[in-house]
Amino acid sequence: MAHTADITKLHDGDRMAVFHVFIKGDGVSSDLSKLTLIDPNVDVTPKLGKRPSLTVTALWYSLAGFDARLEFDYLNDETGVWALARGNPADLCFDSFGGIKDRSPVDGTGKLMLTTSGLVSGTGSIIIKVRKD
Repeated sequence: MAHTADITKLHDGDRMAVFHVFIKGDGVSSDLSKLTLIDPNVDVTPKLGKRPSLTVTALWYSLAGFDARLEFDYLNDETGVWALARGNPADLCFDSFGGIKDRSPVDGTGKLMLTTSGLVSGTGSIIIKVRKD
């Protein structure tokens, strides 16, 4: 059996998109590593330019039993977005400073990914609001 990671698109407008992620550990598997949550080449319309880029403008999350890290993907490494800690739910808005933009170099894929720590039998929900750049 494998962990469950259900990703649902809640809204996909001209400039913004919102996704809901529900994660449930299976009790035996190791952590999730670089799970693609949003691929701007596949998951948003209209299609973005030659080098698609997203900016995280808000996060709402609640994690029970595990921590997680959001990151943007590029070929040689990843650029961190936010560390999500288990425990109390969080409601974060990054609009006041323009959001957390994908700062990946030219080889970036634009994907927003998730890596967990301690997932085994944890559960969590994440809502991610992104701006299409």
